[in-house]
Amino acid sequence: MKLKYYFLVLALSIAALMAVTLYATFNSHPRLFYITEGAVVLMALYLWLFYQKTLRPYDTLVSGIELVRDLDLTTRLAPTGQHEADIIVRTFNELLTRLRTEHLTLEEQYTFLSLLINASPMGIVQCDVDGNITSMNPAAKQMLSPSIEEALHKLPLGQETTVRLPGEPQLFRINHLSFPDRGFQHPFYLIESLTDEVRKAEKAAYERVIRMIAHEVNNSVAGIVGIIQNSKFIIQDSSKNAKERLMDLSEFVTRFANVVKIPQPQLQLCDLSEEVDACRPFLESLCNTASVRLEFQLTDEAAPVRLDTILFQQVLINIVKNAIESIGSPLPAPPLGESPSSITISVKSTLPSQQKETLPSGSGEGASLTITDNGRGISAEAAQHLFTPFYSTKPQGQGIGLLLIRDILTSHGCTFSLLTDPTDHLTRFTINFPRL
Repeated sequence: MKLKYYFLVLALSIAALMAVTLYATFNSHPRLFYITEGAVVLMALYLWLFYQKTLRPYDTLVSGIELVRDLDLTTRLAPTGQHEADIIVRTFNELLTRLRTEHLTLEEQYTFLSLLINASPMGIVQCDVDGNITSMNPAAKQMLSPSIEEALHKLPLGQETTVRLPGEPQLFRINHLSFPDRGFQHPFYLIESLTDEVRKAEKAAYERVIRMIAHEVNNSVAGIVGIIQNSKFIIQDSSKNAKERLMDLSEFVTRFANVVKIPQPQLQLCDLSEEVDACRPFLESLCNTASVRLEFQLTDEAAPVRLDTILFQQVLINIVKNAIESIGSPLPAPPLGESPSSITISVKSTLPSQQKETLPSGSGEGASLTITDNGRGISAEAAQHLFTPFYSTKPQGQGIGLLLIRDILTSHGCTFSLLTDPTDHLTRFTINFPRL
């Protein structure tokens, strides 16, 4: 029961008691009646003052508690006129002012932190105390893949690791950290893309090595060729054979040197299907020589892209040559309906026409190109090292073909992958061009 109700019961009890006393003394002692009536009036005045000085400030404080409960930090309590109560009111108002200031500060910091997390190029994945993912920022949504998600669950708290996506040139660093929240340590992950940094470091390293090797070998070859041409003590046939071997060596080193001489692409607006079709005669000659069936699946819809036609043709030829070499030993049991030696080149526009005008320029993916072959495929171990400089699964491979393709496609802003599907055993090189 509230305090004011106790006060009301007390007042009614006193009033009833005084009424009985007045009735009893009215007939027997008239003088005592007036004295008693005066005492009743004084008692009523005292009770009214008691209510004003005690219960009204109490009601004011109860109203303040209700404000805090409703999180209303803008309203303030009015002074009651009671000195002791007004001290509490002033303290309470100061407390509300501090709470409001702290609340606004925390809200502003939370808003800033949310904007910072959403705009961060680093992926941030938050988890609950049981390790289940609760939220992630847009960068993490783009980075998250089955390989990265598997690495997240395996990474102990406080540790970091690097993950390379199979069949793609993507490299990520993952940190497993935690922050205190309401007495519990909440784990979260930071996912950082190292692809550009590693690519720049790799390119700077192999550029220096290749230039040094090319310079030394070409200088030596030129000198040896001059000696052979001017020598009168070497049989003509041996001289010719030695010259050919040296020229082959020079050509071998030149191919490495060409990797670091890739020009900046001169981008121009083209139709992807038309550019692929322009390469058809040369690609068909390559496949006919290797007895491989070549199929084209070009879209009738416009597939506009920006590319350097010369560099693009070089990429397409390299991919098809790699597919032909893979098909050199066809699958023992090819999938039903598939030729034991076939390559399919397909082009499609990934965005419907009605959606192209609604998206901002440069967002999403535009046209895509897929080269599919049914060769031996790529093992899971090899997929982890694809697009690594000088890595090759061929006995005589130099490991510069995919390196050349990687640098050209990256300079075009493309995303790409090379994987063998475990379901149909087909190997697909997929290239997604940026949307115009």
